[in-house]
Amino acid sequence: MNTRTALFLGGLVTFAWGAPALAETSTVDLISPARCTQSGGRLTRCSIPTQTLDATPFTSAVPLRTTLRRVMSGNCSTQYPLEVTLTPPGNSGTRYTFMSTADVVLRDLDRALIPSLELRDSSSWTNVAAFNDTCRVSLSITWNEVDVSSTAQAQALLQSLQDDLDTKLAQRDHLASLVEYSAAFDFMKTLSNSFLVDLNNATAYALHVQAQEAAPVIFTAAMGCGGALTEAESVILTNFYFVLGSLGDPSKYHHPDGSPKTLEELVGPQALPVIQKLSQLSQAGAKEQYQAQYQVAAQEVTAAQAKVALANTQLAPWLNP
Repeated sequence: MNTRTALFLGGLVTFAWGAPALAETSTVDLISPARCTQSGGRLTRCSIPTQTLDATPFTSAVPLRTTLRRVMSGNCSTQYPLEVTLTPPGNSGTRYTFMSTADVVLRDLDRALIPSLELRDSSSWTNVAAFNDTCRVSLSITWNEVDVSSTAQAQALLQSLQDDLDTKLAQRDHLASLVEYSAAFDFMKTLSNSFLVDLNNATAYALHVQAQEAAPVIFTAAMGCGGALTEAESVILTNFYFVLGSLGDPSKYHHPDGSPKTLEELVGPQALPVIQKLSQLSQAGAKEQYQAQYQVAAQEVTAAQAKVALANTQLAPWLNP
């Protein structure tokens, strides 16, 4: 772990890099000769300037908290309830009575990283209070540490992220199936319609009509032509009669006026709602919409997978103590 120290807004800032989270500590001076007037063994007329304290941003997969701890040395006895107000961006301020309270924990509304804090003196007594000149008070700020206190909390947090990943995986796979189905349905419908054209075109219609008209004549001939046919010829003619029957009635594939029936009409009223519902899933633009949604879902899965991996690393001290 690398460490460096730098002066920061009148305080001391220590950065400690870990992978992948960044633990960062800032020290802000509140009561000292630098903030007060030192005279006659006393510190008086103290002033805590309003200042913005900045944290170093980093990516986190888990909730974070920022903890402020009072650091006090020397004789700091006072009757005054000195306080500062700490305000993260987009959040309400937290009043911290630092002389009587050892520490305070701040959390972003979404428990996300706190990028900065406005520190403002919110006590009317700061300029009035007097301290022994040995008094030193500062705030030690531990920025954006993992907001977990036990193995059970870490496991529950990781499980929540895994559940979210599983949900996104299911959504992505569902959309992938819709993309594949839409393409398959289009192909099968095209194939079915091509077969239907062979069954209900003008030539097929004429064949159906002629078969229906010729069937009685062929049947009569097959049953007996005054000895004009041999037995074998009668059998062949009989088989031909039954083959003609397989063509079916012209009304099976055509309307009474001879116009061809559509595939939806051919499958019948019971199957029609199913065909219509399936057709909606592959209507114009549907496949493109599924593909676009799939791309978004795939990106969300990738992000969720990265989040689970990062969470495993950040929570390792609790998961693998």
